[in-house]
Amino acid sequence: MKDAIDIVLISDMHLSRARPFFQFNWEMTVERLNETPPELVLVVGDIALDGSHHPEDLAFAKAQLDRLRCPWLNVPGNHDVGNNLPDVRGEATINAERLKIYRDIVGADYWHHDIGQWRFIGLNSLLCGSGLSEENEQRQFLQVSIDSAGRQRVATLYHKPFCHEAWDETPVGQHFWFQEARRLLIPYLEAGQIDLQISGHLHESRLKVIEGVPNLWVPSLSFSTDMTFDWRPNLFNGRRRVGLVEMQIAGARWSAKTVEPTELLNTDISGWMKGGNLATYSRFAGERPFAGFTGLETNSD
Repeated sequence: MKDAIDIVLISDMHLSRARPFFQFNWEMTVERLNETPPELVLVVGDIALDGSHHPEDLAFAKAQLDRLRCPWLNVPGNHDVGNNLPDVRGEATINAERLKIYRDIVGADYWHHDIGQWRFIGLNSLLCGSGLSEENEQRQFLQVSIDSAGRQRVATLYHKPFCHEAWDETPVGQHFWFQEARRLLIPYLEAGQIDLQISGHLHESRLKVIEGVPNLWVPSLSFSTDMTFDWRPNLFNGRRRVGLVEMQIAGARWSAKTVEPTELLNTDISGWMKGGNLATYSRFAGERPFAGFTGLETNSD
């Protein structure tokens, strides 16, 4: 596109100094992005391996993002602040303490950012249904952000995809927003005030127009789960490979391309996920199996 602005979308890095399972892909990504920095990197959550239990994972992930030679913005994921309520997977859930820790270490959990003719609005999808006072504050922030956008195009970002195929569908577990939570955005969607929805969480890439609005799923940078569909069916019609999304905006137009760099490792943790719960993931993410590991030294310049 002529006079296009380059933006890169990344998600689900799952970083940890003590348990650096996925650090290699991050090192390769930092090298790639710093070689030709985009105008902006938008991160769609789960920067930490287990930030909801180990704030040091969040601090390490924040330090890793600060190695980028361009501005970046992040919205939190369930492994950063805890999962939605009601929880159906046995995960840690969001609470005031976890939210405060995230804000103290990483920064704002919802925000808007104007670039070109676009306004990107980042939301904390884990707040929805929490009952925390911050949930209502985010609702008010969203209204002001959309009302003040004027003639700008609006893209909304959150960790969990808004839905699979329809705004009023019954959610599939905690893969998507719960139906009640979707009421936050549906009035703006119905009014045509949201032009693009961006999310991560599923470790799958996909672009699908849902009720007239494009929904872009950003792949994971860390791992996939059952890439070849040996035991977990392809319920959502996404592609299970690690990668990132290169986006361009020019005026009101946009384009996006999912990139799967050959240097990235496609680690498949399907063995951790069999059985339908997160017990094995939680054990490896939380028990620090490398007792003698002192951490990675990084150069932040």
